[in-house]
Amino acid sequence: MSRNRTLAVLFFGVLMAALDIAIIGPALPTIQQVFGVDERSIAWVFSIYVLMNLVSTPLMAKLSDIYGRRSVYLADVALFGLGSVIVMLSPSFAFLLLGRAIQGLGAGGIFPVASAVIGDTFPPEKRGSALGMLGAVFGLAFIIGPILGGLLLLLSWHWIFAVNLPVALVLMVAAWRTL
Repeated sequence: MSRNRTLAVLFFGVLMAALDIAIIGPALPTIQQVFGVDERSIAWVFSIYVLMNLVSTPLMAKLSDIYGRRSVYLADVALFGLGSVIVMLSPSFAFLLLGRAIQGLGAGGIFPVASAVIGDTFPPEKRGSALGMLGAVFGLAFIIGPILGGLLLLLSWHWIFAVNLPVALVLMVAAWRTL
């Protein structure tokens, strides 16, 4: 039962981070119009997230080896939430990019730390299926992300990021108790 709760916390953390790659697509034209940027500039909304995600992956994995999985996982989810707030409240395109970079930093640590937790807590015969579930999250995110993004866009592009806040808060509480 404890492993199932652990896997659920990790699953939803990875889903939250993976969704932010796919959910942004439908909002890009609106964000471009709101901030009055060209096509080259709007591409950075996606690119900076992925770039910072890639940069932070080995860093966060190493930090979790040094400082512990739970504390780094919590920090990653908190960074992701902070980035969401900055994006949501951005007064300018530069702030939006800063928020996306911070989101990417947090998201980049969620998957490797989740994988390390599985390695630490699951017996060898269960690790493959648990890691497979985490990997499947990316497929799920790319299926539901654009749909969810389109629905939230009906309210406002801000809601694409606002929805992350309660999810991050619930994840932090669950991770504190479970990991």
